[in-house]
Amino acid sequence: MADIKIEIDGQIVNAKAGETLIAITDREGISVPRFCYHKKLSTSASCRMCLVDIEGVPKPQTSCSTPVSDGMKIHTQNEKAKASQKAVMEFLLINHPLDCPICDQGGECELQDVAVEYGSDVSRFSEGKRVVAASDIGPLIQTDMTRCIHCTRCVRFGSEIAGMMEMGGTGRGEDLKIEPFLAEGITSELSGNMIDVCPVGALTSKPFRYELRSWQMVSNESIARHDLTGSNVYAQTYKGQVKRVVSGDNEAVNETWISDRDRFSYEGLTHENRLLTPQIKVEGQWKEVEWNVALDFAIKGLSNTVLNNRKAHKLGGLASSTTTTEELYLMQKLLREIGCENLDHRLNVNNLDEAIHLESNLKLQALEQVDHALIIGANLRLEQPMINHRLRKAQLSGANITALNVKEFDYNYALNHVSVAPNEIATILAGVLKIVLEKKSIELPEYLSAISPSGSSVELAKDLLNAERPVILLGEHIINNKQAASIAQLIAEIAKQVGANTLNLSISANALGAQHVNFVPNSVGMNVNEMFKAEMRAFLLLDVYPEYDFHHANSAIEALSKEDVFVVSLNSFNNDLVAQYSDVLLPMAAMYETSGSQININHDIQSFTAMVKAPDEAKPAWKVLKVLADLLELPGFHYENSTQILEEFEHQPAHEHSQETAIDLSQQSTAIETVWMHNCYHSDALLRHAKSLSMSTLGQVNSASMNANTAKELALSDGDEYLGVPVDITETVADLCVFVNSNQATNIRSMS
Repeated sequence: MADIKIEIDGQIVNAKAGETLIAITDREGISVPRFCYHKKLSTSASCRMCLVDIEGVPKPQTSCSTPVSDGMKIHTQNEKAKASQKAVMEFLLINHPLDCPICDQGGECELQDVAVEYGSDVSRFSEGKRVVAASDIGPLIQTDMTRCIHCTRCVRFGSEIAGMMEMGGTGRGEDLKIEPFLAEGITSELSGNMIDVCPVGALTSKPFRYELRSWQMVSNESIARHDLTGSNVYAQTYKGQVKRVVSGDNEAVNETWISDRDRFSYEGLTHENRLLTPQIKVEGQWKEVEWNVALDFAIKGLSNTVLNNRKAHKLGGLASSTTTTEELYLMQKLLREIGCENLDHRLNVNNLDEAIHLESNLKLQALEQVDHALIIGANLRLEQPMINHRLRKAQLSGANITALNVKEFDYNYALNHVSVAPNEIATILAGVLKIVLEKKSIELPEYLSAISPSGSSVELAKDLLNAERPVILLGEHIINNKQAASIAQLIAEIAKQVGANTLNLSISANALGAQHVNFVPNSVGMNVNEMFKAEMRAFLLLDVYPEYDFHHANSAIEALSKEDVFVVSLNSFNNDLVAQYSDVLLPMAAMYETSGSQININHDIQSFTAMVKAPDEAKPAWKVLKVLADLLELPGFHYENSTQILEEFEHQPAHEHSQETAIDLSQQSTAIETVWMHNCYHSDALLRHAKSLSMSTLGQVNSASMNANTAKELALSDGDEYLGVPVDITETVADLCVFVNSNQATNIRSMS
């Protein structure tokens, strides 16, 4: 669009023809009141609050829906504009309740702010005000719909951003109500953003209800660390506690939206299971002690079992990928300084000989520009919600999207589903590669000679070859596929031939940080599964919960619980199982209580500071590891803050773990296979302790899905249990496989 000049309040402003007036005034810092307008939503022009006077136009015009043209003269502050805006405000306040003193939106209410300038202190409306009954739309959002001004932001957010139009308008005139369509209320994984976009107190945070006023809290930038996005958030605190989390703006990462798990997981910080004081096990009994006693006990235990006997090869170090990069760096440095190379963060992988190596080479913003996407083994909506949001924008812009999964998932946008058993995925992709190579007249490798491409392979290859900007996304359902490494290598080969980018979503949280600092065993070290088969004498565990974190949970618990094995656990939470196998419990700070960094899918190192002090005796894990290193008299651990640790590993070359794998297509099985996934609100310790998320519709999902043929072969019916999970018979699942989405810890132990 060509550059033009317009005049606003006597000021000459550069603009582009067709640009909306409100976008220009916002850019120029000119104040125009509004309620229905939101920069990320479509224009509805329903509130009429942004009326301005345009010379030559008889009536005031809404600036949110008025495109500018060359030479236009606009007045936002003259008598005509002011009178129009004040008239609209008077109508908006006719039915609005005067309950600001008890409204959670008080202090950050757009209606309240605008009313100061445009409202009147006397109402001319003497009739009774209408009252709208509140709707129960779930445990996350509180409704007070009498306050609603019908801006429809929540409705437009649901249909345009979340992809689920769960709120809508019913009735007409004074009887118009904004309410949910379905009895179960709001089920979107992004529903909390409705709270942010609501300009009044109609939709507020239910966990935060009647807690505090906005001006009482301190708001600081932080990073949500539940997935590969690393969404930017503001953590709002009061008297040393996180009281609320709201979205931050970062166009390159999460725009202005966050997922519900990023918003509400802070509730877990005050859970009754928080580990608050150091404890040691003496003659089978737990005893609370001071930090120096617990650390001395830990050092003596490690020294007696592995260090004094020069048996560092009998020590294992395991960490969750939800920990900070600084903590992972210090732990691997400590272990390697004492001669231990047994360390791993890949706790949930069945066979590490089939570990996935695939590069992520596309930025989140660029994901919106693709014209074709192939998703393999992922339910992006629940597992990577902000990445799914970007892909939805691409689909709405015309991108063709295909999902190759064991089950048809609801992504909240149109796509082609290809349901396939786990043992057929590699064969289908091999067929795609063969078609692509033949199309390009490239000599076929030996492993493709016996492949006869199926109809699915033909369609997938056709879409990839016809695309100009394709991307292939590999999800976490493939982690424990028996041909996982071959699938990843096939994807890399296909991407190379068709010019596609790739995103490796088989990892989560801060796994990229763990890879960066080399938190994996070297050639002489043991991986996590090898440690459990070996005769280990001691373990150092960082934020590990076996019943959730390990694929081989029973083997892990058995190995950790042996009488002659000494276990030091750094944890944020305690439970009976952790207390069963541990000898020392060291309370560590949780999310928002420690400083550090995370590396997201963009390969950005995003740093954050502690929002609050950890409760009672809990300490940041990096400080605990530093003191352990000092007590062991190890050199190079003289850090005063986490920034110094960041500076040390940031300037070191990142460890590359990508490698070419020999593609093996011979592993075929006719046995029924199980794909086991965590419920989306039970994927890390903090989420599992956030009560409101667990009570939500998504948090309650606990099912073993299979089709009728598979159920018949397993002699199961609806309502039965499979591996302790209720059976759901549906034809959306491929033959010979069961997809389990569980929120139960004990069930996972059945998978070992």
